[in-house]
Formats: sequence, C-alpha cells, structure tokens
Amino acid sequence: MPNDSLRSTLPVTRVGSGPALLLAHGAGGGVALNFSQLMDEMSGERTLIGVDYPGSGASPLAASPYSVDDLADALVEAGRASGFDRFPILGLSLGSAVAIAAALRHPEAVTALILTVGFADADPQLRLVVDIWRYLAERDVDMLARFLVTVSSPSTFDEAGDCDEIVANVRASIPLGGAQQAALAAGVDLRDRLGQIAIPTLVVAAGVDRIVQPSSTRAMAAGIAGSVLVEYPHAGHIFTADEGCTWIADIRKFLLAHKL
Repeated sequence: MPNDSLRSTLPVTRVGSGPALLLAHGAGGGVALNFSQLMDEMSGERTLIGVDYPGSGASPLAASPYSVDDLADALVEAGRASGFDRFPILGLSLGSAVAIAAALRHPEAVTALILTVGFADADPQLRLVVDIWRYLAERDVDMLARFLVTVSSPSTFDEAGDCDEIVANVRASIPLGGAQQAALAAGVDLRDRLGQIAIPTLVVAAGVDRIVQPSSTRAMAAGIAGSVLVEYPHAGHIFTADEGCTWIADIRKFLLAHKL
C-alpha cells in the first residue's frame, strides 16, 4: 500500500538558487550528511532540494512501512512544492533506486539522472552488509559504527589516521532509521524496468566499493540505453573530499552538456 503521508511529513532541505537539482540520499545517510560538500560548492549555481527519509535528519521514524516508490514520490513533490516543474535527480546508493523510481513514475518531471554507487537490484555483497547492519543496530551500535567504517572506503584511514576519532564520528552520524533504510535497499529490484528510462543518465561507479559490488553499478548502467558510465577506480562507497571534488566536476560537466 502506498504511504501517502510521506509526501507531507518528510522534512525538505532547500538551499541555493538557480535551476533545480534534486538529491536522493543513501541508506543510513541524510541530505546534509551525504551531500554537504556538494551543497557547499554548488549552492551558488543550483537550487538543491532533498528530503530526509524516515529516521534521518529531523525526520521521525515511520509509523507504517514505506517503499522506494513512496520516497520517489515525496522527492518529486518537494521539487514541485519548491516551484519547479522539471528537474534532474542525483541519487546516491539507495538514492539511485529512488531516482530511477522517480523517473519511471514521473516522466513528465524528471529530465536526467545522475546515479552514484547505485544498483538496480540488491547484490550478495549488499545483502550481507545489510544483514550485519541490522543485527548490530539492535544489539551493539558502537560495533555497528566500527563495521560501517570498515566498509566505507579503503582510503578512510589514509586521510584521517585516528581510528577512534573516525569511529566516533560515524557513531554520532548513524540515524535512527538507518537499519530500516538498509532493509529497504536489500529489497530493491528494478532490473526489468531500466529499459524504460529514456533520459540522459550519468552513472558513477566506485572501483573498490565494499557495500555495493562495482559490477552491480556497471550492470545498472548497461541496462539504461545511452547512459554514460564513469569509474573512480580507487574510490570506495563513501567518497573522500578529493574524490568528492572530482564527482562534483563530473556532475557539472554532465548538466552543462545536456543544458540542464
């Protein structure tokens, strides 16, 4: 059953000015948590709009089940409520599935997709990560933080160095709804609908992703006719600041090329 209440209850983040770019965050993330660097760098040229899924940011936990389609509808509604009829969507991880669903459900509104470390279906690596995530979320959140650090990015320790500090920062950022969002990710399967997407699409794969198999991101790109695949061979599921700069540059280039 559709969860229509999500359209009116999910908090909306809206920053910047100019043409709209909608932001669909990942499981266990949030608009500010996943897109802070992008918002800092692009708010002078774009109106950036996102919604926090239940249990992320200021969003309360959902009182009833919800689906990827519900999140897609809520995101598109946020774009429309902000005064925009048409807009590209940037999806990160689970947000890629949300962005795809939005394009399929609202073809009159979604002009392009930027799908980052995403997947059209939950692969074995992702399902295993989710199983451990949900188990630890119920029993030992401190250990969950340690686990999430180990799967985030191979270069995490190169940039920060202090393991305890890294874990503490991740522990502080884990949202209440993270495990529920992760469970949603584990049930995604949009493979048979990718062929219906007929808008410009950029797919970004991370070569050493420890959450989503890089082959899953590549397969998603292969299923979308005309999509452009860009790979960051040394990046993990969570980009470093330097990788984020490259990512933002690629986003700008894609949007400019398609006059969006």
